[in-house]
Amino acid sequence: MSGSCQRVVSVSDRDVREHELILSHPDGRRIQLAILGARDFTNVVFYSHGFPASRLEASIAHGAAREMGITVIALDRPGFGGSDWYSNRQFKDWANDVALAADHLGVQRFGILGVSGGTPTAVAAAGSLGSRVTALAIVSGVGPIHADGALSGMNWANRGLLRLGSHFKSLGGLSIGAVATVWRSVPGAAELWFASLLPKADIEIVKRPEVGVVLARNIQESLKRGVKGAVSEFQLLVSDWRPLLEEVKVPTTIWHGDEDTYVPISMARIVHQGIAGSRFHEVKGGGHFMIVDRLRTVLELFV
Repeated sequence: MSGSCQRVVSVSDRDVREHELILSHPDGRRIQLAILGARDFTNVVFYSHGFPASRLEASIAHGAAREMGITVIALDRPGFGGSDWYSNRQFKDWANDVALAADHLGVQRFGILGVSGGTPTAVAAAGSLGSRVTALAIVSGVGPIHADGALSGMNWANRGLLRLGSHFKSLGGLSIGAVATVWRSVPGAAELWFASLLPKADIEIVKRPEVGVVLARNIQESLKRGVKGAVSEFQLLVSDWRPLLEEVKVPTTIWHGDEDTYVPISMARIVHQGIAGSRFHEVKGGGHFMIVDRLRTVLELFV
């Protein structure tokens, strides 16, 4: 599958924040979300952001979603952005947050889009919410690292962190916490990390001003309240979450670039094999941020 270049319509920080909500969960914690695209809530997609990231990541979809009549709702996961962290979090918990937001907004059925490190959370929600979910889309998605060959083709830094975390949970948590602390404290550190590790296919994309602004704001927002969210979610990512794939019964489509070394295509194949009936599109020449140029193609799944 190939996709034509599609310009991202930049959305201002003011525009995002004018359409945000903070919901109170029954357990007392706060959940922050952004509402992007169309405002009529007739065709809704819940967006599960990458790792570490925040609701601001979904702003890349604002223009395309608005033109296509799709409302994109992006929730900060626990400990990221404006959503409260809590201990003993599980991937399936996000389904309750999605249902809470959907009920509050009067939305009965909706699609789910999981991107990169947001994939297991999206998968768990699709499996848990069943008939409320119209479709699941996964783009450049992380797969379960305990499957054979999962880390094949991954860059050395990500592979090392994941292997460390899978064998030594506490040490892995400390390591990702240190990385996140540097990203939080040193301006431009995250951008340098990506610049040194992303495949060539992504370099042109991240150099675009409108993409660079979103990337920088997204990381800053993600870690503004500390690194607990990143540490606890990393420890979930290195757990064996393969059983979650088997629980997905909704129509599922997976897109992944064959030049992605940040999250290799081997992971997408594992997710595809684990979700019965899923469709898999290998994007020739696509890198990790290929969604930027294929937003309409992905969103068409939900129209």
